[in-house]
Amino acid sequence: MTKEDLIEYKKKLSELTEKEQKMRDNYLRQLATGELKGAITGYPSIDKTWLKYYDEKQILADMPKCTIYRYMLNKNKKHLNDECLIYFGKRITYKEFDKLIDKCAASFIQSNIKNGDIVTICMPNTPEAVISVYALNKIGAIANMIHPLSSQNEIKNYLNEVDSKMIITMDIAYDNVLKIMNNTNLQRIVTVEASNSMPWYIKMIYPFTKNKVKLNKNNKMVNWNEFLKEGKKTKVIEYPYEENKTSIILHTGGTTGTPKGVELTNDNFNCMVEQFILNADKFQRGDRLLAIMPVFHGFGLCSSIHLPLSVGVSVNLIPKLDLKKLGFLFKKYHINHIIGVPTFFKALLKCDELKNEDLSYVKYVVSGGDIVKDSLENDINDFFKQHNSQAKICKGYGLSEAVAGVTFACDDYNKVGSVGIPMVQTNVKIVEPNTDDELNVGEIGEICVYGQTVMKKYYHNEEETNNTIIDGWLHTGDLGYYDGDVLYFAQRKGNLIISSGVNVYPINIEQIIETHEAVASCAVIGIYHPYKIQVPKAFITLKPGYESSQEIKQEIEDLCKKNLNIYSIPYSYEFREKLPETLLGKISHQRLQEEEKVKVYSKNR
Repeated sequence: MTKEDLIEYKKKLSELTEKEQKMRDNYLRQLATGELKGAITGYPSIDKTWLKYYDEKQILADMPKCTIYRYMLNKNKKHLNDECLIYFGKRITYKEFDKLIDKCAASFIQSNIKNGDIVTICMPNTPEAVISVYALNKIGAIANMIHPLSSQNEIKNYLNEVDSKMIITMDIAYDNVLKIMNNTNLQRIVTVEASNSMPWYIKMIYPFTKNKVKLNKNNKMVNWNEFLKEGKKTKVIEYPYEENKTSIILHTGGTTGTPKGVELTNDNFNCMVEQFILNADKFQRGDRLLAIMPVFHGFGLCSSIHLPLSVGVSVNLIPKLDLKKLGFLFKKYHINHIIGVPTFFKALLKCDELKNEDLSYVKYVVSGGDIVKDSLENDINDFFKQHNSQAKICKGYGLSEAVAGVTFACDDYNKVGSVGIPMVQTNVKIVEPNTDDELNVGEIGEICVYGQTVMKKYYHNEEETNNTIIDGWLHTGDLGYYDGDVLYFAQRKGNLIISSGVNVYPINIEQIIETHEAVASCAVIGIYHPYKIQVPKAFITLKPGYESSQEIKQEIEDLCKKNLNIYSIPYSYEFREKLPETLLGKISHQRLQEEEKVKVYSKNR
């Protein structure tokens, strides 16, 4: 097939109706399973050989057309007395949850919040944060999600970027919000104490151990309980579903590294949940999920909140994880589902309280937000097997611009090191970077995504939107490849090292170094070199009981020489007590790069 033929063929495919596309996908499934015989092109996005892992019902399924609030409520309208949220032992049923949503929605209306208005939620995982999201959605308003530990300037920029006039914030962030309030268009601050939804016996002692916020007495500032009283006599009219209507704004560095607001719709969120339900069938009403992924992150808000709540799985909200209490949480609540980042699972493996615990009740273990390296994947699977659980870690690939979920790896398509197959009714292609030329199986290129979870746009940033979404395809900036069956993530494009014109993938180097028995974790970045332009440098932390030495360094270097090409062998090695992390708990390659730039600048002064 010539390039011109391929372009014409793809044009015809793009003109198919949704129903015609589903019928074609079912035909491709039959080709992939051998039920039918026919020609294939050799291009993954056209042949979709991964469809053999789906059945006809999954492929032809209709996606929901309703608001986020209505989707969650409709899924539970016959089970309103079921447990919905758990917060420090306090249990909230769906019936109680819906009443709180209605109260909150009424108070938003009383505060003159209406359809299309943007309210900022600067909160960790608390009932009030979740209630606010659904309440805003119920009245057609938009939730702007930001990290409560953001700096003053970050909070100010996030508020001004979307012209937010109201903020719901935790007591820990109140001072930062107060200091920048006059430099924004904020008209109201609603503060929530961490103890607000705790059981009375915990709430009684909490004020003696934490600094309580003292609100300035004026109508611009109010605490959560007073806020809920304001809407007591206000009638709430649920805003009807509107296709492609923005419901959530997340903030991300995106595909270029510059902060942007990602506009996500009701359809984006609901389709993500529906896809997950179709891909994964181990969720049962009455199960419990440990919600450690934050609500201000797409992976947390959708996969750890909206997904479980929509299938009757109660959510144990953890605003700040205390690793010392991890064992207690599992033993007391018999957690069935865990969704976290790789660093969380590293901590789980070291939890002494779980050493002799029977974890047969654990059903799903899902890691996202960062790549799960082969050695860690094997360790996690061994851990659960040794603790009588049949759970195997499921991985995936995603980004905020696609509600943090694009591919999923479980069951027959959960190959070690892979990120699985595209979620049902999602398409993925690999292209030559900075082009739209699709690559064949086994070739590394940029990952592009097409489907109903792809964002609406970047907020007030038409240029970046047009550069990122081309003909409906989201160009992620990340690198990966197909092996003919499943997708493998190769590298975040920004972390790619080009040494003497050769592409060097830090993750490959990290995987090799972490096979050494003394190594706990490793991060590799590119550093300046006078004629190679860039060379890899490895930052290493060691396991307890090991100390950095010339002997260990030599062993690691020998390991690299044995398993890596000459361009990938680190130019230097640095041992550290700890590697810098992002606010989500991922190793921050960017911080390491910034530190190295400072060193080079200082040296050349």
